[in-house]
Amino acid sequence: MKIETVAQQYHLSTPTLRYYEQQGLLGPVHRINGIRDYQPADLARLDFIICVKRCGMTLHQIRHFIAIYEQGDATIPERLAILQDQLAVSRIRQAQLADSIDHLQEKIADVQALQAATPTLES
Repeated sequence: MKIETVAQQYHLSTPTLRYYEQQGLLGPVHRINGIRDYQPADLARLDFIICVKRCGMTLHQIRHFIAIYEQGDATIPERLAILQDQLAVSRIRQAQLADSIDHLQEKIADVQALQAATPTLES
């Protein structure tokens, strides 16, 4: 799959994909006549990167995770700990976001009540 197709499918820019490759997060991506040809393994790696990035992992943390992943099964305990820690952080952020959403809903209801109680000016 060409870089433009991957970028569109994953809602990323082509420079972002190139950056991920330069930083060792992806790849090396197979090339045909110098044109990147993303394989299923590349797309699976990209899915992982996007997932953990959305959960708050930094690119530095992701790079570290990928580096130890590539070292093999001896790193399974460390990888498991990293993922479990990120899940715990994500659950805290999720709870904080839920609280913020509840607060916003209350404020919207307050403003709607004010709007309903305020007479409108007619021309």
